[in-house]
Amino acid sequence: MLPLKQVYQRKKPMSLTAHPSTHHSAFRFAPAVRARRLRVWPFVVATTVVWRQRRRTRQHFATLDDRALADVGLTPAHQRSECAKPFWEI
Repeated sequence: MLPLKQVYQRKKPMSLTAHPSTHHSAFRFAPAVRARRLRVWPFVVATTVVWRQRRRTRQHFATLDDRALADVGLTPAHQRSECAKPFWEI
């Protein structure tokens, strides 16, 4: 078994007089949280764009008549099943 290093040798003892609101250690994680939000933001935007495109496409697909559906090679049953899907489903 490997020997464990004592990492917390120089740790200061906690003061009982310090008020939690005056201690700003909670803010040291703010840059990491901000960076994580910045990495997630493009995915949220891309997902929203895809969902809006699906919604518009299905709305347009719902307006096609039987002749246009026959040109594409689909039936009214296909049209109904596709238009019944919510925008988040493929």
